[in-house]
Amino acid sequence: MVKYIVAGLAISSLLHAVNVQAQQDPTAPLGWQKKSPSVVVSAPSLPQLQSVICESQHCRAILNGQTVRVGSYIKGYTVSRISDSSVILTRNKKQWQLSLFSADIKQ
Repeated sequence: MVKYIVAGLAISSLLHAVNVQAQQDPTAPLGWQKKSPSVVVSAPSLPQLQSVICESQHCRAILNGQTVRVGSYIKGYTVSRISDSSVILTRNKKQWQLSLFSADIKQ
């Protein structure tokens, strides 16, 4: 009877070892561990500046087909300033300048 219990323990230990080994990739390099996928959070894409309309002291802009004024929100950004050719957007204390015309003027 004692031999049967010892044999049962040996078989149980062997099955446990096989189960642990099956949870790991046998072809992986030594010391390598599978990394959990990381979550990447990206900022919303910048709106496209399509037009600026200024009348006397007040300007408004058209971003992605939507008319905005200073203080407006669009796609997670706040419109901070509008001039006759550009718009300043802010988000999380960072600023982006959208211009109507490219800075690279070729002749």
